[in-house]
Amino acid sequence: MTDTSRLPGINIEGALSAEHFPVGVFRTDTAGRCYAVNARWCALAGLTEAESLGLGWMSAIHPDDRERVMREQVRHIAEARNLRIEFRIVRPDGEVVWVLSESIASLDSNGQVEGYLGTVTDISKHVLAESALRESEERFRNLVELSPDFICIHREGVIEYVNEPGIRMMRAQTRGDLVGHHTLEFVLPEYTDAGIVRLRNLRAGWPVPTFEMQILRCDGELIWVETNSSAITWGGEPAVQLVARDTTERRRAAETYRGVVEGVRDALWVLERGRDGYWRASFVNAQYVRGGRLASANDVLGKTLRTLAEEGLMTHENARISEERYNEVADGDLALEFEEQSMWNGAVVSLATTITPVRNARGTCDQLICWSRDVSRRRAHERALSESEANYRAVVEGTSDAIWVMDRGEDDVYRLRLANARAERMYGLPQGWAVGKTLPEILGPEAGAAVLSRYAEAEQMGGSIEYESVAGYESARVQIAAHLTPLFDESGRCYRIIGSVRDVTDRHRAEAALLQSQKLESMGVLAGGIAHDFNNLLTTILGNLYLLDAEIPQDSPLRDYTRDSRVAGERGADLVRRLLGFSRPGIHAREPMTIASLIEETVALIRRTLGPDVRLEVEPGDPGAIVSGEFSALQQVLLNLLFNARDAMPGGGSIVLSFHSRTIGAEPTWERRAVAPGIYHEILVSDSGTGIAPDVLQRIFDPFFTTKGVGKGTGLGLSTSLSIVRAHGGWLEAESSDGKGSTFRLLLPAS
Repeated sequence: MTDTSRLPGINIEGALSAEHFPVGVFRTDTAGRCYAVNARWCALAGLTEAESLGLGWMSAIHPDDRERVMREQVRHIAEARNLRIEFRIVRPDGEVVWVLSESIASLDSNGQVEGYLGTVTDISKHVLAESALRESEERFRNLVELSPDFICIHREGVIEYVNEPGIRMMRAQTRGDLVGHHTLEFVLPEYTDAGIVRLRNLRAGWPVPTFEMQILRCDGELIWVETNSSAITWGGEPAVQLVARDTTERRRAAETYRGVVEGVRDALWVLERGRDGYWRASFVNAQYVRGGRLASANDVLGKTLRTLAEEGLMTHENARISEERYNEVADGDLALEFEEQSMWNGAVVSLATTITPVRNARGTCDQLICWSRDVSRRRAHERALSESEANYRAVVEGTSDAIWVMDRGEDDVYRLRLANARAERMYGLPQGWAVGKTLPEILGPEAGAAVLSRYAEAEQMGGSIEYESVAGYESARVQIAAHLTPLFDESGRCYRIIGSVRDVTDRHRAEAALLQSQKLESMGVLAGGIAHDFNNLLTTILGNLYLLDAEIPQDSPLRDYTRDSRVAGERGADLVRRLLGFSRPGIHAREPMTIASLIEETVALIRRTLGPDVRLEVEPGDPGAIVSGEFSALQQVLLNLLFNARDAMPGGGSIVLSFHSRTIGAEPTWERRAVAPGIYHEILVSDSGTGIAPDVLQRIFDPFFTTKGVGKGTGLGLSTSLSIVRAHGGWLEAESSDGKGSTFRLLLPAS
């Protein structure tokens, strides 16, 4: 006997001791009791080596397979033959593993059987794959047999298999009426060539599209069918699977409603989804052909959306979107309505489209009824209206005027319909808050009643009116110019007032500034003439007083009279110098200087003279801010402003001196003030004094105008300061209200 303790190519002893050997290995005696196993067997069975010895290995076998395995084991030992068996192992954690066990006799040196040597291999994946294949084949057969369509398998056109629904659809008496017959036997002559081409294409491995044709049933009746064919493997050999659906009733229904829909003014078409999953038009009405500028319906019938895109009737993107919409409607329960702008046959069209699903007896949807209306003209009108409204809104919102619309209701009460952002800011209203409210609710009872009286005036006039008034907003009082336009209906009733308001405060200020300038020029000419004449007189008087004083003895009492006269004359001379400076405010020496140094030196000069009750605060600004001019003249302006601020606070207070840069644009207000566009340095002198009443504020720059007592001021300080600043190309103005302090703004062009 041959020693079989070693299998060909396998070291048995090594396999028993190797931890990662790929299959389980075991040894048994002649009674089937195990006395050696390897690590792989223990891993497969979930048992330890000790648990596997003897007959312990049988505890790992699935209870349903244990009897069969024991029976085969007994036969294996009794008949001294090799064992090959498949069974299941149940691990302690409950996992089931399919294994293949093979064993052979192990002979001693005398050729006698001393036991058995075997292997155990995990075949779970193989078993599961075979099970899945069987289930797949069973499902496929069930689908074929349960399908309502005709399904057959043929080779070279000869039918080898047909399902039961196919036998019924063809009204065959027996399966033999179809099996063994060529498919072209049932095709009408006009479709024979097409059938031969489809068979040739399938043989070449090319896909064939869905095709609709007439065929002859076994009882001689003609029906319409929609066919799909695909190459398959049948019985291990190439074959063709043919699926045919009876579309006779559908075509009859289509013929029934064709006459109805041909007269519809909207484009209407019917889509059907083939076996390949693509949608194709099976019907289009005359308006579809006319509106789409097609030569005939054949340009689209039976073609997929992809084909239509390739032929240039639509874009590939529109084809993709349409395919998604059709599938969405077919998979849902509701019709889909939408509007879109797309490219069709080279033209951009706007369409309002409705897609409605049609479900068969099985509840599935492979047919859609669609209609669309060309809304391009309506959309063009809407775009024109939208553009007009956009232009109107841009004008209304972009203007610097406050604009509003008041509608008159059936109760004869005006309510706000629209107000632009400028109107809301002018009257301090939150955005959108005032819409729908009445004038008294918006402006208050008194102001609302005043505006309503203007509305009544516009109604009586029958046309637009304009007026000027004073309005208060943003904690300020401003001059406004209002314009009201009434609109009347067919009965002559005013149903709407369109109003606008323009802030003319700057215009009034500019007019006042121009008037001030003209007055200054006139007063300058007058003051210059008077000063020259008066200077000549003072020269004579002072000269004679000096001569007289030289002649009078030192102890003469007349010296007191000449001294008082000379002091009065010198004061007159100083007044003449001021008048000459007012009438001729030219810059005698122009030099660059920083605003910071001008303020610093002026503050050092005046701080001690302001008094203990006046606090002077200087806010830092740009140390590099430079202007060009006469230092002493500009210092005189600052001193004048600071002294006036001190005098405006008899009980003490605070003066704030600051400066910053600003840009002046080409605005009419500044043009009238002869201030050129550019960058300016603005010096602010603010006090917490008694303020200036509005009527006084308009006159403070007039020559010889003063609110100080007799002998306390000449009235030339501010007028001279304005002349000096204007000579430097700048401007001087004041802001104040009675009891709330004052702020003087000094503008000087940056150098």
